Amino acid sequence: DGEEGPLGDTASFGELPAADAGRGPEPRPQASAPLPEMSQQKTMFADDYVEWMQSQSRGTEPSDETAAAPDGGDVAAVDPPPPSDVPLPGQFASPLDPRGEDPNIAELRRALPGLPRHRIERVSREFKRVLGYPSIIRLALAVRENMPDRFSPQCLARVNLANAKVVMEEAEKEGLVDSHMLNGMLRVHTNSGRIEPAIRYYNTAFAKHGKSPTTHSDRLLFEMLVKKKRLERAFKLKQDIESRGRTLDLLSYGTLTEHYGNHDQLGSALMVIRECIDKHGLPPGEKALKKVRSMCRRGGEEEQRRLEELVGKDPLEWKHQGEKLKYSRKKRQFSSPVQYG
Repeated sequence: DGEEGPLGDTASFGELPAADAGRGPEPRPQASAPLPEMSQQKTMFADDYVEWMQSQSRGTEPSDETAAAPDGGDVAAVDPPPPSDVPLPGQFASPLDPRGEDPNIAELRRALPGLPRHRIERVSREFKRVLGYPSIIRLALAVRENMPDRFSPQCLARVNLANAKVVMEEAEKEGLVDSHMLNGMLRVHTNSGRIEPAIRYYNTAFAKHGKSPTTHSDRLLFEMLVKKKRLERAFKLKQDIESRGRTLDLLSYGTLTEHYGNHDQLGSALMVIRECIDKHGLPPGEKALKKVRSMCRRGGEEEQRRLEELVGKDPLEWKHQGEKLKYSRKKRQFSSPVQYG
């Protein structure tokens, strides 16, 4: 006899009831296709979740940004990497990362290559303050350089020369170099007081740019040599200029005349004045003749008469006569005898 099972008295453990035997084994429910899993690396809010569910219910095709799984399924979309050319904010940028530099600072550094970084940052802040152009007064305060406690004229000359070279390099890149620019750079060299670099620039720079030195160029170099008391080199330059068909201008003759007047060399000064009159038909200016007239007045009427025949009367003669009269009256006033009552 079989043992009594849970389905009836006569049913064995392996038998089925009569009602169920005709139908056969009940089919198992098929598992539905698994839905794509959401990315666990990205937090989804309610609106994003609803949109995602609607797209899954419509059976949309995977987009270009959706990657295919190895078993043929779909995986969650991966966000594209952030662009690498966008600079990070200043508080997050690395000091060693060159891309972390403010683009405005970089543009100002290209426009003002000789300006220190801290002053460039001040200029940038002035442009960020307002919507339009900043005040020129505030910009002047931002770019000005404070004078150090101790400095030398040679240091200032080197700084000016370096700044002028930067300007000339930019002018050469833009094709703006002309005679005026070359004379301005020559003036920087002559003001620095360095004779050899100034002469070298005078001899090479004009020929390099296809220009010829002008009378202004000649005067700049000639005045520097005279002020440095290099008269031999000054006269050699004068001979070279005349050999090229040019002559010194009135201001150059005035510089030489003033030099002789300051050193009480009346004869040499008169020779230069005569040569100037022969070349240009006019004597040097009164500023250059001031010391020469003073020497002639001290030398007597004869010397003064010779000079007046050469350059004319002194336009300030009335002033000298008035000073003499004023001095004589003051002298008589203080030298009068004291009266006792």
